[in-house]
Amino acid sequence: MMIRRNEGPRALIDSFGRAITYLRVSLTDKCNMKCGYCYASTARDTAITPELDNKGLLTPIRAFASLGVNKVRFTGGEPLLRRGIVELVAHTREIAGISIIGVTTNGLLAERNLARLIDAGLNRINISLDTLNRHRFKAITGVDGFDRVGAGIEAAVSSGAFSQVKVNTVVMRGINDDELRALAEWAIGRGIDIRFIEFMPTEKSGWSRERFVGEVEMRSKIGLELIPVSEEGNSRGPATTYKYKDLPGRVSFISAVSCSFCDNCNRLRLTSKGEVIGCLFQEDKMDLGQMIHKGASIGEISQRIVEAVARPGFRRQPDDVSITSYKPLMKAVGG
Repeated sequence: MMIRRNEGPRALIDSFGRAITYLRVSLTDKCNMKCGYCYASTARDTAITPELDNKGLLTPIRAFASLGVNKVRFTGGEPLLRRGIVELVAHTREIAGISIIGVTTNGLLAERNLARLIDAGLNRINISLDTLNRHRFKAITGVDGFDRVGAGIEAAVSSGAFSQVKVNTVVMRGINDDELRALAEWAIGRGIDIRFIEFMPTEKSGWSRERFVGEVEMRSKIGLELIPVSEEGNSRGPATTYKYKDLPGRVSFISAVSCSFCDNCNRLRLTSKGEVIGCLFQEDKMDLGQMIHKGASIGEISQRIVEAVARPGFRRQPDDVSITSYKPLMKAVGG
């Protein structure tokens, strides 16, 4: 199947008929926090293959845009540690077809970088926060950065640049599950969409059934009469979202362990080394790094992407469970 020039973006369709419109780009393996459910994975050296520079990353992003991808999210590690991230956002905004540009950050560097990122074109943001307790924050992250993350969240909310500031909270029994009600009330009163994420069994995360709290139990612990919110179109993702009364914030759940959302998955992942990942919980990858280093054209890279995505097995079938025995290295694939 050849890529034809002088035509508008074509749909990128996998072997099960799902259209890909969303690309998550991991900018670096590095992070300035030491959260136990992620940082322990640094025991494996992932720095053997050099990271692509901005020009190298923009090449596959342009290829994906030519195939109908209209949403790009920069992740990590911690993406704000990446030199030139503001310029990368600005160049991504210039790519025809890309209308949504987001970042998922731990928040430590958010306040100091936010204005420049917004000016460059950032229009979506997720900030991680697992607790409202300063001492517990340090115990979870290994960093005394509670105030800095809070300032980043407040700056994002007050900027008015985002339709909804999203806060990601990984829920772990005996660590922060006693704060779910407080976190929900904190968020809905501030116009924040808090996203309670089921603790996932990733590499060296310390996951266990004893630590796991499922969505049903989370909702019981929150104890509020939550009203479902329907999200359509490009914003639709794995989260189930609720509101409470007429307050501006929302409460969402990402329940990859207890539920399956493979049937409507619209995303692929690109690592900082140039690997394309079809599924977070599947080892199969397609390496674009060599093509990029050798100066392959957008059309050549687009063709390679089309062939990989159409190949049976690269993407899991819609009725699969979300979690498998394969454990991804989260700091390298960006979640």
